[in-house]
Amino acid sequence: MWQTVGQDRAVAALQRALAGGRKAHAYLLAGPPQVGKATLARELAQALNCEGADPPCHECTPCRRIAAGIHADVQTVSVEADGDGAVHKDISIDQIREVGRAVSLRAFEGRCRVIIIDPADAMNEAAQNAFLKTLEEPPPGVVFVLITSRPQLLRATVRSRCQRLDLRPLPVAAAAAALVERWGLPEPRAELLARLSRGRLGWALAAQADEEMLRARREALTDIRALPQRSLAERFAYAGDLAGRFGRQREAVLGLLDLWGQWWRDVLLAAAGCQEAVSNVDLADVLRAEAGRYDPRRVAVFLRSLAATRRRLEENVNPRLALEVLLLDLPAPG
Repeated sequence: MWQTVGQDRAVAALQRALAGGRKAHAYLLAGPPQVGKATLARELAQALNCEGADPPCHECTPCRRIAAGIHADVQTVSVEADGDGAVHKDISIDQIREVGRAVSLRAFEGRCRVIIIDPADAMNEAAQNAFLKTLEEPPPGVVFVLITSRPQLLRATVRSRCQRLDLRPLPVAAAAAALVERWGLPEPRAELLARLSRGRLGWALAAQADEEMLRARREALTDIRALPQRSLAERFAYAGDLAGRFGRQREAVLGLLDLWGQWWRDVLLAAAGCQEAVSNVDLADVLRAEAGRYDPRRVAVFLRSLAATRRRLEENVNPRLALEVLLLDLPAPG
């Protein structure tokens, strides 16, 4: 029985394909970060190798070994750390060549070899070219699962050779209910995490397990609230620091920009009297006060600038310049 929560359409499509013996040789799981893509990829690997009557049963030896990450025929390819612990930005051509060698061999302990590439958009151009050759002549008994929150960064020829399944966040109420019913969280905590995650159960569960995530969020929000009152020199210094981090921690910086967007959207919602729709419910009083200090039109301009900056960063423009321009658009308190 499939246990992925809230992705009924994607799960149903996979169930129909496997039941009818029509599995694709490659799947592209696309959606926001921490929405359940990796969970679904693991369940697909279990279903393809399950020995139970209703796969994935989560009880047989292959299912348990895949869940533990020790199944010989299920491999995850991701960015690697070097000897000093620094994480590379790309999945290299050497990693993809190693995948090509692995899939040329028959499955060792299961029926199907599953290669999960996460995140697939981390493959550099050379790696994508090498992977395309494998996709064009897929070996029998092999299924590729590509995971990405940025499918537009994959070559069109790679995307076209995969069956795409889009995963979306749950409605906040559904996410909160799942956190209560399945994971046993108290209702107030479940409501808070469902709103902060905007329906991304993976983020909510990670935050529940690691209080440091919420502490870091509170610190980041303190900076976000203080920036409009800082001088241009201080803003540009902040932009320079953020640009330096972007080279080392790309996803963390993009996540911070998402947090900016969440905060300023909440300010607009509070200004419009839509307090019940805000994400940062634990800071509702602060939001009401902030809403009275800013012109909603300027906030809307900044949100558009923020979205444009995020796109530019994903297109590899100069990060310092993009972030400096963004901070010039910050709304001024009135």
